[in-house]
Amino acid sequence: MEATSGARKKKKVKKHKAPDLVDTSGGNLHSELMLEEAAQFDINEPTMEEKLASLDLANSDMVKSISEDISLMTKLPSADSVHVLLKQALNADDHVLLLDCLYTRDKKVIAKSISLLNPADVLKLLNSLTSMVQSRGAVLVCALPWLSSLISQHASSISSQGSSLQMLNTLYQLIQSRISTFGSALQLSSSIDYLFAEIIEEDEDEESVPPPIIYEDKDTDEEESEDAMETDEDDEDLGAVIDSHDSDGALAMSD
Repeated sequence: MEATSGARKKKKVKKHKAPDLVDTSGGNLHSELMLEEAAQFDINEPTMEEKLASLDLANSDMVKSISEDISLMTKLPSADSVHVLLKQALNADDHVLLLDCLYTRDKKVIAKSISLLNPADVLKLLNSLTSMVQSRGAVLVCALPWLSSLISQHASSISSQGSSLQMLNTLYQLIQSRISTFGSALQLSSSIDYLFAEIIEEDEDEESVPPPIIYEDKDTDEEESEDAMETDEDDEDLGAVIDSHDSDGALAMSD
């Protein structure tokens, strides 16, 4: 009996210990899963808001750098830089580089660049500008301010050199030919402006005058139709009377 009771106690003890083992193993598995999840998701990782803020900051830095590059590219040339390019173009006889310099329209830059030229460069520039003035369009518009500043600043040095006489003569004849056509061109422009103003006034007058209103009287049309019907009836009656008289005369003659 004691042996059987001891065996039962052992069985009972085993039955009570088995759930404890299961519980401990289950707890270990749960803790391991928590550790794996914690390892997968870093607590120190930045939030979505922080990531978006960093992207905005990067974009703003990129936009700032691009704007700085554009400002550097579109920065107006200084007098020193234009003067250096102008001397290079005159010494190398580079027409394209000279045009790049002449596209500068700032009066201060033009005056400063021309004031730094030596007499030899002055004659070279005068020769180039004289040939450019003979053309038309944008090249002429760009060359005129440079030519005016060149003559006003270096008139004495230009006139003192004999080689400049032919260039000045060519330039004088060219200016006279342009001025001679200025009067007729001005008259033509005035006539065109006058005609254009008259056309505009006529259009405005036509728009201001309302179109004529035409009224149709239906009663007059009906009266005219009734009169026409009455005249037709009178003609028919007159024809019947004439026919009756003719028939009576014919009977009398037959008798």
